[in-house]
Amino acid sequence: MIYDKVENMSLYFDRLKGFEKVEEAYKEFCKAPFENGKIEIDGENAWCNVCRYDVNPDNPLKYEAHKEYADVQLMFEGEENIGWASFDECNITEDFKEGSDIAFMDAPNGQFLALRKGYFMVFFPQDAHAPCRKSENSDFAHKLVFKIKL
Repeated sequence: MIYDKVENMSLYFDRLKGFEKVEEAYKEFCKAPFENGKIEIDGENAWCNVCRYDVNPDNPLKYEAHKEYADVQLMFEGEENIGWASFDECNITEDFKEGSDIAFMDAPNGQFLALRKGYFMVFFPQDAHAPCRKSENSDFAHKLVFKIKL
């Protein structure tokens, strides 16, 4: 997992194949932001879902992991907590299905970090994560979720 400020993206993304497109797409988004929708980047290799939503404190705690794609979650406005746990320490509740890149799990040793405006997190296949958790500082999130094929 990577957790850092947006202005430091190039420290990581310039060295990771396919990730340089994240910074480019983010800069374009900042010129004309929108609330919900998809940013096409590179077909099935890279895209971004833009989401603005109220963070529901009653959302069930559900960790997820991906094996073919990395998630780059970037907070444009608002804040939410995101749980993180090592995938190998989780209890799978719904395994990967054919044609799907998501599994769900419980994470007894999960930890939470606040994803605040101007920060991003990157989750690789070894990183289980539980996004969309209510924080103390905000009731909404306007977030970009990039999918980068590994």
